[in-house]
Amino acid sequence: MSEAKNKTLLSVDSLEVSFFTYAGEVKAVRGISYELEEGEVMGIVGESGSGKSVSSYGLMGIIPEPGKIVSGSIQFDGKEITKLAEKEMQKIRGKDVSMIFQDPMTSLNPVYTVGNQIDESLRKHTDLNKQQRKDRIIELFTLVGINQPEKRMNQYPHEFSGGMRQRVMIAMALACNPKLLIADEPTTALDVTIQAQIVELMKELKDKINMSIIFITHDLGVVSEICDKVAVMYAGNIIERGSIDDIFYNPKHPYTKGLLKSVPKLNADDHERLVPIEGSPVDLINPPKGCAFAPRCENCMKICLTEKPPVCHVGENHESVCWLNVKEEFEKESGK
Repeated sequence: MSEAKNKTLLSVDSLEVSFFTYAGEVKAVRGISYELEEGEVMGIVGESGSGKSVSSYGLMGIIPEPGKIVSGSIQFDGKEITKLAEKEMQKIRGKDVSMIFQDPMTSLNPVYTVGNQIDESLRKHTDLNKQQRKDRIIELFTLVGINQPEKRMNQYPHEFSGGMRQRVMIAMALACNPKLLIADEPTTALDVTIQAQIVELMKELKDKINMSIIFITHDLGVVSEICDKVAVMYAGNIIERGSIDDIFYNPKHPYTKGLLKSVPKLNADDHERLVPIEGSPVDLINPPKGCAFAPRCENCMKICLTEKPPVCHVGENHESVCWLNVKEEFEKESGK
């Protein structure tokens, strides 16, 4: 592996994000930690409401009101960004860190042409003149597979299909060659053919400019295609993380196993039923004292309800937060 790939680009330590509502403090992200190297792709998976998108908004400094970072550290390229003023964040946002939002129709401004919206980012973050910016937009549209770029850049978002709008969003995110791209469910609501094209495009672009990617999704199939490692989130915590092989072939947390069981398999018997995860996600205004997944876990023990489980190292660069792993390790050591 090259030296560049070994360099840590992003380091998140004990990040907590809360929303202060009239009903109480919603603890959306409850102390997550991870690292991302240059040129690496990390998938963040989990159900809706698990804190995937909110954690990424923290990286961009765009947590909507009434939310805010309560504690923790985000080091990007050696710089602590949680304490930066908005003016300083604007220099990083869109240039060094870019984001593809979940719904391109609501993320693109309907009253401006798509070319104008990409041009805005280039004007702010580069020294290119008008003609150079136009050439760059044509280059980006060609890169993401949009035909007739000179004509299309003068069109409005409603004149594009869903897949094409998503390509525009990717072009916009890549305009200034960011070091980190955050893709928030970029293939949701797209048909499988377009999904495959978007994933393939991101893989190619990552290799071309050695860009790091955080890929947020609930689609484990997409994760297996593009990611180097995976973090599984539940109730604002990362409950398991490891390499693709670790997560798919040797999952250690009951929630991860449940996610995998709920995905259809190509080699499954015709009559094999999908197994859903019973129950509902926990209330993050009053999260449980013990393991957040305990009320839905078929292997729940007494300690799970009262004590938070520790982080267990279950393999090289493979961690799981579960009392079952502690029990398993204890039984191994005692020879049971």
